[in-house]
This record gives sequence, C-alpha cells and structure tokens, in this order.
Amino acid sequence: MNSGINLAKKIILSIDKGVRRIYWTNQEIDKWFAKRSAKEIINNGHTCFMNPCSDLTFVTSFILSLNNLPHEWIIEEILPTKKFNFNRLHFALEFNLHDKLYVIDYKRNNEVYVFKGNYNRRENLPIKQIIRFPDDQIDLEKSLYENINNSNLKSYLKDYSLKENINKLKRDNSPENYKRFKRLFGENLIIKQL
Repeated sequence: MNSGINLAKKIILSIDKGVRRIYWTNQEIDKWFAKRSAKEIINNGHTCFMNPCSDLTFVTSFILSLNNLPHEWIIEEILPTKKFNFNRLHFALEFNLHDKLYVIDYKRNNEVYVFKGNYNRRENLPIKQIIRFPDDQIDLEKSLYENINNSNLKSYLKDYSLKENINKLKRDNSPENYKRFKRLFGENLIIKQL
C-alpha cells in the first residue's frame, strides 16, 4: 500500500484518540474556537463537534512539522449560502512524501478524506477562493485566529469574520444537537480513502 496514505491514516488515528469532538458550551466556543495553538488543542484533548476542521488541521500540521514533512495549508473561502449568510472557511492540508502529493481533508461531520494528488474544491458549494499557504508561514505556537490576523493571510480574507462564524455556532449549539451528531456519525473519525 501507499506510504503517504498509510502515514496520513496513522496521523488521523492518533489525532482521533487524542483530540475528541465534544459538546462545548457557548462560553467555551467564545473562549476556544480558533483561539488555541496546536499544543493547546493537544493538551486540552478536545475540540467542538461542530466545525472541527480548523483545530484538526492545525494539529495535523503540527504533527507533519514535527516529522519535517513539507506541507501546504489549503484555505477555502466559501461564499454565503441559504444556510450560512456569511463567508466561512474550510481547511485541508497537502503534504509531500517521496515527491508525491497527498491530501488530508477533515471534510464534514466525522469524515476524513485521504488521497494521493491535489486538493479538489468542495462540491456543490459556492467558492470565492482557494488559498494555498506554505506550512513555514503558519506559526503553530499561535492560534489560528492570530495567524489569520498577523500574516498576509488577512489581506486575502477581507470578507471573512470569525465573529460571524462563532455566532452561528452558538445559535446551532445545544446538547440535543450534540446527541444527534453522535447518534448519526458516531464518536470516531471515519477515514475515507479516495
């Protein structure tokens, strides 16, 4: 089997054990969503069950960096839709192993897509832009929010508002929604090799 795919699966399984998707109160969403460093996420051992792709991608980037594996952040800015009346972001990673490119994409719910090749945009969503950002320009000691605001990323993401994203999370947040999520998608990440 492919060594890049195997490595991706190994990383995802370790993250699945170490960073659980759990229910956060609205106060915890305000405090933690996109506001922790990779080490803080690992040390806390959890992320919100809703929109975990930023935290899970951050931790994956940290692990790839520890292993000196070059990678790029894929930041997809999605335009407003009927369900989301604001621009939002999705994160994925491309990494290079033995001169071959692989993708790790915490796609939706508990699904993680792993495949060889370039990242493909999310289907059926209106995309404003896809930004590729080298791993050496992401400071894993800072939060994602700090990285977006303290780098040239901010100039690309003028229409994105973390506050609007957090407000939507808090409106959708409830213990009942978390129970429904667990019932429908389980507690573990599901790796889908494409």
